[in-house]
Amino acid sequence: MNNDHISFVSKMQSTQTFILFLFAQAKRLPLREAVDLGQLLGKSGHSVRACVNRLARSGFLIREESPGRAAWYRLSPKGEALANEVAVKFVRIHEIVESKDTWDGTWTLVSFDIPERIRKRRDELRSRLREVGFGLLAGGVWVAPGDVSEFVRSLAESLRVDDRIMISLTREVSLGGLPIASAVYRIWPFAELNKKYRAMRSRLRRRIERIQSRLESGNPPDSREAFLEIFSVYSEAAELIAQDPCLPEELLPDDWLGLEVQDLIHQHFHLIHGLEQKDPYAFLLDLPPGLHIPRPRRR
Repeated sequence: MNNDHISFVSKMQSTQTFILFLFAQAKRLPLREAVDLGQLLGKSGHSVRACVNRLARSGFLIREESPGRAAWYRLSPKGEALANEVAVKFVRIHEIVESKDTWDGTWTLVSFDIPERIRKRRDELRSRLREVGFGLLAGGVWVAPGDVSEFVRSLAESLRVDDRIMISLTREVSLGGLPIASAVYRIWPFAELNKKYRAMRSRLRRRIERIQSRLESGNPPDSREAFLEIFSVYSEAAELIAQDPCLPEELLPDDWLGLEVQDLIHQHFHLIHGLEQKDPYAFLLDLPPGLHIPRPRRR
């Protein structure tokens, strides 16, 4: 793995995310192998050991004694739940491109009045609304395409603010006298996101070219290398796609690069999972149950 990719991912992603991703795949692993994999990704042995110990003290990992006094760890039920949150982001990357749903022109509007004394719940509400594609329209009104009212109701109930929130569905929304579809740049940060997608597109193309070159030379990545490739792409993609409102295609700007990048992600995954892995670490490439990776739509 190139040093520029190691540096980028190491700065961006926490060791904890890596450990959770690793144990979600491995289920059970000796500490020594977790350290070795972390070092291949540019993380120090000390940081990996410290993170594993911290997760064990917090009840997310369970230590098992094995012959030779080697320390083995596995996810606890509590750890599996936390790792599942990591996996959900991973799965969402694929579901975005795979979705065949068409937009029927409906908008969901949300507004709320949550006092300062429970601002943590207010901040959590705002954060979760953004995660599912809401943008701030004007005057404290949030908007998202499609009918996501049930999600908002469930979220409000879980945060115990359902008596302080207003939800409305409509097909007629305007901003400054213009249809809302013409104001997407004012509601969502498309310009900034496009810059990030452009940079990621370049990195993904280099990754794909490097893997294809190795395949053509008869030197394919082994399972550990392939796993780290997957984690590196996942790390960058999960953070960026979490900021992407994932609007219907008819609402996206003409120069939008998000869908092209998501197709490149799928091309990368098909290269990795198209390899016949027979080495001892092949289990690291097992796909989450029920996950289907669609073929790229654009080339």
